[in-house]
Amino acid sequence: MRMIQIYNSWYQSLSLSKKLRYMMISLIIPLAICIIMIMLFLGWYVRKNLVITHNVNISSQFNIHFKESMDLKMYHYMVGSKEQLALPIEDVEQAIALAKDLQNTTTRKESKQAIRNMVDYCENLEEKMYNLEETKSYDSRKQQLEKNIYVLTNLIQEKMMDYIYYEAGYLAEIEKQMMGNIIRLVILVGMMVSLMILLILNRSFKFTKRITEPIGKLCESVNAVGMGNFEIEAVESKDFEIALLEDGIQQMAKQIKLLLEDVKEEEKRQHKTQLQLLQAQINPHFLYNTLDTIIWMVEAENNSQAIEMLTNLSVFFRTALSKGEDVISLNEEIRHTKSYLDIQQVRYRDILDYEIHLPKEMSEVKLPKLTLQPLVENALYHGVKEKRGQGMIKITCMEVEEGLCIVVEDNGIGMNQLQLEQVRGGLNGGEKVGFGLAAVQGRLKLYFGEAYGIRLDSVYGQGVRVEVLVPRNI
Repeated sequence: MRMIQIYNSWYQSLSLSKKLRYMMISLIIPLAICIIMIMLFLGWYVRKNLVITHNVNISSQFNIHFKESMDLKMYHYMVGSKEQLALPIEDVEQAIALAKDLQNTTTRKESKQAIRNMVDYCENLEEKMYNLEETKSYDSRKQQLEKNIYVLTNLIQEKMMDYIYYEAGYLAEIEKQMMGNIIRLVILVGMMVSLMILLILNRSFKFTKRITEPIGKLCESVNAVGMGNFEIEAVESKDFEIALLEDGIQQMAKQIKLLLEDVKEEEKRQHKTQLQLLQAQINPHFLYNTLDTIIWMVEAENNSQAIEMLTNLSVFFRTALSKGEDVISLNEEIRHTKSYLDIQQVRYRDILDYEIHLPKEMSEVKLPKLTLQPLVENALYHGVKEKRGQGMIKITCMEVEEGLCIVVEDNGIGMNQLQLEQVRGGLNGGEKVGFGLAAVQGRLKLYFGEAYGIRLDSVYGQGVRVEVLVPRNI
């Protein structure tokens, strides 16, 4: 009893690698003894079946697809394909060399006859191949290929299969004699080893269970971390390596959680900075031109129009700032965009008109500010101004199956297919497609996810249609 306790204590102190080595050695030693006994008993059979085994090994090197390969190569050669410019004589020579090697070691009558026939067919095949080479007529070459080459390759392969069949049968006879003696030996040795194996298996099952169960739980923990669940249960184990792995996974989950939180915060900071840049990039010329227009109106004593423009400019900047809020109602966003269009309409009265359709029930829908104004600005400067004649920018808000859709469309110059694909690719791949458009797309996906954002369509000469898809609730 004392010895068993000492043994168990010593065994528990081993590392996993040493425990595995110990178990393997405990299993291998009795098995090795059995194998040595069987090998000694079978030693005298080696000389008897050495030759036949050699023949089977050599014959197995013969390509079982010899016919298909040779037929295909000869067909390519016959039709003058670049894939086969020369006769595949080397393949036939290899088959003859293999057959002659077998002739030197084969003793069984049927096998010797099969291999002699194969050599004759191979030599005949070489002769027919050279005949085909000398033939110039396509029809004659085709006839030789079908009636000579294909027939001979089939006979060669059949004879090699016959040889393998005879030799395998011969080997089976020898093995049958050998198996009778092996069975008797195995029964004797098996009785000696069975008890040892049962003891080893019992310990192996316990050891395996003690290893696999905590490893399975660790795999579940890793899978949970991969799915985004960082609150994982602790796994207990008496083995040092598993305990160390468990501690590492726990630390990894905590670090990943912290890193993801940092990444999210950094992403929010970047998009806030992007919004600030978007606000800051309001074209100074727009402000200068607006102020110049107001001055001109005052000088011309058009005070009412000057007041209206100042009011629109005030609304424009007040909404753009919106007390530092990044999310505003659709009604406020429309008012901001309308003030921009009213200002621009004074300057471009001859070419710009607009329509806005906002259902009352959609007025309080929330979305990131400065979503529509950059799109309207693009429509004006890259669409309407580039096309002669009266231009129209239309903003339509509607409900769709996925949520809410805000359509900004113009009847400007539009984009050709190449330009459209480049802009679409940039929006989907994150490439630069214009700061305003890229910023709007990035912020929409940040707030609402990959299913939402900007969709673009255009026909050159007819205008551009931009759809902004957002959910009903932010």
